[in-house]
Amino acid sequence: MKSFFSIALIGLLSLFVVSPAFAGPDRKVERAALSQLMQAISDNDYEAFLSNGTPEFKKNVTKQAFDSVTSQLGQLIRAGYTTEYLSKLYQRGTIVHLWKISYVNSKENSLAKLIMIDDKVAGFWLL
Repeated sequence: MKSFFSIALIGLLSLFVVSPAFAGPDRKVERAALSQLMQAISDNDYEAFLSNGTPEFKKNVTKQAFDSVTSQLGQLIRAGYTTEYLSKLYQRGTIVHLWKISYVNSKENSLAKLIMIDDKVAGFWLL
């Protein structure tokens, strides 16, 4: 339960995520953002995680929330993962991209959500 709360916390603090599968040219920016966010989690690099974020994203994602997610998912991400693009949703005037994240050394999956505004990460969740 604590694990779910910690992962959901980053979602509450920010918003949504991205993936390479089914990604056409219009999703190149989102794919790059997802890759960068996942790498930052893998490397436990808070500054890299925030580097392409909007001012609101940078303000809302605390180091404590980031550390909680990296401690729970960092090892799984470092071991390898695949992404599968699921869909995009229109919510509150934004496009939310959804991906399934499958971890190589686990039967666990995550749902990734990404919102981009002006090519900046406005929200990111790993649920």
